[in-house]
Amino acid sequence: MAKIIGLPKLSPTMEEGTLVRWAKAEGEAVEVDDLLAEVETDKAIMEFRSFDRGVLLKILVEEGTALEADAPVAIIGKEGEDVSALVAEAQAGRASPEAARPTAEAEKQAAAAAVEPREIPSEEPVAEPTPARGRSAGEERGSAVSAPARSSGLASPVVRRLAREQNVDLRQVPGSGPGGRIIKRDLEAFLQDRAARPEAPRAPSRPSPETRVEKASATRRTIARRLVESKQEVPHFYLTIDVDAEPLLAARAELNAELAESGEKISVNDFIIKASAVALRRFPAANASWIDGEIHFHGRVDISMAVAIPDGLITPVIRDADQKGLAEIAREAKQLARRARDRELRPEEFTGGTFSISNLGMYGVEDFAAVINPPEGAILAVGAVREEPVVKGGQIVPGKRMRMTLSCDHRVVDGAVGAQWLQVLRAMLESPAKMLL
Repeated sequence: MAKIIGLPKLSPTMEEGTLVRWAKAEGEAVEVDDLLAEVETDKAIMEFRSFDRGVLLKILVEEGTALEADAPVAIIGKEGEDVSALVAEAQAGRASPEAARPTAEAEKQAAAAAVEPREIPSEEPVAEPTPARGRSAGEERGSAVSAPARSSGLASPVVRRLAREQNVDLRQVPGSGPGGRIIKRDLEAFLQDRAARPEAPRAPSRPSPETRVEKASATRRTIARRLVESKQEVPHFYLTIDVDAEPLLAARAELNAELAESGEKISVNDFIIKASAVALRRFPAANASWIDGEIHFHGRVDISMAVAIPDGLITPVIRDADQKGLAEIAREAKQLARRARDRELRPEEFTGGTFSISNLGMYGVEDFAAVINPPEGAILAVGAVREEPVVKGGQIVPGKRMRMTLSCDHRVVDGAVGAQWLQVLRAMLESPAKMLL
């Protein structure tokens, strides 16, 4: 018997996702665990696999649609079944919870397969049916919606991007989706109509005084929510040290000369990751988290490193960083950063860190304080190496200094604990050979 398939929660806390790509077409056979579609959350593109066996009889939403968890996305059943009643039910938004939601066991399997703790609910309408194959966009719009409404301005991220590329004001595009939502075929029809019209004389261009307003992406909204929660709920305090960076730079130059033939390089940040991890192993009181009124002292040292991505930042994790050599950390950090920017990280690769590092030195920032990433108990903000005169042996000589600020959760890391940890870190950065002891 045919049934409506809802978008499953791909993690215990997922509430929204954007359907990026259908892996199956209407009429194709589907087996249990077959890949149905790819779904983009705020941090990664995840696999939506089938919990049922049958034939994909109807696709209910097109690619690029933002969806809440459990929203109807497709109908699966036996070949040749009449699904018109189910299509109408899904379009009317009356899909039953039992039909639209996978079984409890299926949800359990999905949650076990991926952990993505950073989604937030969408405020946009969802579940727009896909046009029937073999029909033009204009014909489908005419048959699916009796009178397309003037645009409400709502559109998926894909549509907004295409509109920017084509220099289209979405307020001029009639939307045929729920509540006047603009979907991809609306924009395509508008572009076809515009191309067919004779071009009007262009008025002289001049700067527009209008402010551009754009709906925040899921990534940006999640970052905003987590930062507010962190600053409101976590009692931050800050400790700053100024480190002699010359020994660190000298050690880096020596190791990179040894690695020259291999093409590998070790960065300053790789040294800081290694030194921080070893310092946490030697002074474990700083490797702690506040969770549900309890202090968790972590047995592992998993370093989260902040990586800038086009729409915010993400923190891929280097596991057991205290046990890895500098070259291994350098390779892993480079691979994780590349995959983070390409939105290819798996959830387990950017969750579960015990301590974070944020380095803005490459942008010339000399000093800053970072916001703690709960439930981690601290984050180290690293500034640029700067040249300045220093006093050595009673003489003023050229020197290289680097400022670092430790943001601490005062519930788990007291001032003395943070200060002692920074002492251990400074000792290793100013004498890199101590990392090997």
